[in-house]
Amino acid sequence: MPNPIIPREQVHTWSEAIGQNPMEHQAALQRLLKSQRRISRFVEENAESMDMGTGGVAMYLIGVILRIFDLAGGSMRSASWAQVREAEAKIQAAVPELLPLDKGLPERARAISWRAQPHILDEALMALFERPTKEGEEELDLTESFKVYMLMWVAVEVLDKNWKAPKSFEGADEYAYVHIDPSDAA
Repeated sequence: MPNPIIPREQVHTWSEAIGQNPMEHQAALQRLLKSQRRISRFVEENAESMDMGTGGVAMYLIGVILRIFDLAGGSMRSASWAQVREAEAKIQAAVPELLPLDKGLPERARAISWRAQPHILDEALMALFERPTKEGEEELDLTESFKVYMLMWVAVEVLDKNWKAPKSFEGADEYAYVHIDPSDAA
């Protein structure tokens, strides 16, 4: 049986809290990234094909995803290389459904019905493609944002397979898009 879907509002609230107080979550992010070394290593491998600095952004965002699962409770097993490579291949096969790299990419990504934890991925789409750049932030170009999203998607697929929600967890069984205005979330 698949995991319940973590509610969009909760994903957004946690994501914003982590972004607004990164130092408060720093130790947890580092601990979680160490606990999922195969995913961290996968990001490091792929960072070699990214612009300087983008790999660090990707690793931080994977840490945020791990923290969201952590805050949701339950238990998390360590990912295997087989799971990472399987998710990578599955997601690579979906690339033609996502392209071209344009303003319609988030909508096309949301239309892929088999995404694990789609509200986490919707938050990623908003952060990478729809949210205005905050003052002092450097904007990633579209290609780099796409690379980061793909890494985040692999991580979410693998983590969802390894996550066991707590019995008391209340999430949806089916995905329905919930819009959050990216300008309000900045």
